[in-house]
Amino acid sequence: MRNLKWDINSLNQSKIFYAFNDESNQEIRDFAQKIGKHQFVDQTVINPENFKSIIKELKTIEKEVDQGQKIVILKAIPGLMYYEIETFQWIVSKLLGETILQNEEGRHLIHIFDRDPMRRIKDGARYHQTHEMGAIHTDNVNIPETYQYLLVGCVAPAMIGGENIIVNGQAVYEYLKEYAPKELEILMEKFTWEYRGISKELYEAPIISLDSHGEAQFRHLRTYMESAHLRAGKLLNSDQVRALDALDAALNMSCFQLIYRLQEGEILVANDSKVLHDRKCFVDAMDSISIDEKKAGKQGHLRRSLLRTWVRQFPNS
Repeated sequence: MRNLKWDINSLNQSKIFYAFNDESNQEIRDFAQKIGKHQFVDQTVINPENFKSIIKELKTIEKEVDQGQKIVILKAIPGLMYYEIETFQWIVSKLLGETILQNEEGRHLIHIFDRDPMRRIKDGARYHQTHEMGAIHTDNVNIPETYQYLLVGCVAPAMIGGENIIVNGQAVYEYLKEYAPKELEILMEKFTWEYRGISKELYEAPIISLDSHGEAQFRHLRTYMESAHLRAGKLLNSDQVRALDALDAALNMSCFQLIYRLQEGEILVANDSKVLHDRKCFVDAMDSISIDEKKAGKQGHLRRSLLRTWVRQFPNS
């Protein structure tokens, strides 16, 4: 079913959560135990021949993320160690498609955690390296090419807070079409973007466009786009600012938001251009440590530690 524009009242929550069967769980456990701890799990080769049961189940997940409500939350596999949750996400990512480079260091899987509780976004810190609430956005803003899937896995939730905010873009598009049509027209024009974290180049693309099925797709992270316009010497005019304000106001309407706190071992699989997201602010335990510090033998509670992968669907999938 296409053009399914759920809001919080029409969302079918029974379709959101998906638990792999026992055979698939065992495929994950066997491989995770075989490779053990990895400094960079994204250097691990995934052979589809080892995951025949998971591949069958992923067809159901892909259908829901592509054509249904655009999101699925994979339930935790019992018994996985913290570093095996990384392996779980890497396996699913590689079986869904081609993973996308995320930074200049060559990483395809990123750790999201608060690097320094004293540093703020306003001081130049990147959102995924802080504990602050950001702004509702899509991840696919750093590159002009489209990829289908955003995966966010939870290794450890925060001591307090850190709820995930999930917004259905189609519902927001339909709302703007009815109540702010002129602003919507502006949002469908080209804006300037930067390859932040990847290169110093700029590119142009609309914030909202329609795909081949007539569904709305989004490219939105306002601060990154505003930064790109400043670098290009193209100041936003009053109509563009108003259009952006209208979009952000709609995105922040509670009726369009699913609020859910990912639990240890769960993985959100979202259609990145169709579903926007954010998180609420959080606080970690005083003695909290990062995944890398724990791998190195340091003692303490894990900080709120999420994993991020971007995946482009296999051709003809």
